[in-house]
Amino acid sequence: MNNPVRDISNIKIYMVGAGNVSTHLCRALTAAGLKVAGICSRSVDSARRIQEELGIEALQSISQIPIDADLVIISTTDAAVATVASELPPIRGVVAHTSGSVPIDSLAPHARTAVLYPLQTFSKDCDVLISKVPFFTEASDSESLQLIDAVAKLMSENVSHADSEIRRHLHLAGVLSCNFPVYLLEITRRVLAEVGLPLTTVQPLVEATMAKAFSLGPLDAMTGPARRGDIKVIERQAAMLENEDERQLYELVSKAILKTYHPDNE
Repeated sequence: MNNPVRDISNIKIYMVGAGNVSTHLCRALTAAGLKVAGICSRSVDSARRIQEELGIEALQSISQIPIDADLVIISTTDAAVATVASELPPIRGVVAHTSGSVPIDSLAPHARTAVLYPLQTFSKDCDVLISKVPFFTEASDSESLQLIDAVAKLMSENVSHADSEIRRHLHLAGVLSCNFPVYLLEITRRVLAEVGLPLTTVQPLVEATMAKAFSLGPLDAMTGPARRGDIKVIERQAAMLENEDERQLYELVSKAILKTYHPDNE
């Protein structure tokens, strides 16, 4: 990325939304020495908690965001981005969102727009090393891109450009690699609880498996009954799952693994 570094130390930033992503961004921006001048949210209590923690003014509504704001970051649910953008005053600076699956044109009618997408899972009370989080940026024009890049680089050492189509793939990859395994771990927790064991029982296994997957590649790291083509074990284990949806999920994933490694047996 060859954009020159811009001095953004005195810009005025406003945040819309006070959820998990917004909370971590506010912390990171403040730690980087930038001024988040105000935050507003449908949940006034959430905005006030950020105000208490970081000293960022909790606004009553987005109408209080001044039109001379340098950067307004919309960090809401994906479904709300376009509505929030349409309700904002005519901002002279850049209006950005933080979504992976929402296209940049959802920020119309604002003239200068951008995207600041962190590829990470966030929870308010869980620490994240923000400097290692990959940020993906996009903007409507070179000046806005320069600004959003500069903001991202103050938070993270890993900043790249990604248009809306690339971000759609990144977001899907995030769901597959993050959300789905967590759901499977919840099923695992219940299976273990049936015999009085905690979820931490499988923690060494999970950590070793993930390390191997990133070291060898997922296809070479795969083990287990479906990888071996052991149909009898698959059938016995599927029968152990009393929940119909979970049993079908086990069978569907096992079938996909079987098809990958034993295509001649289909």
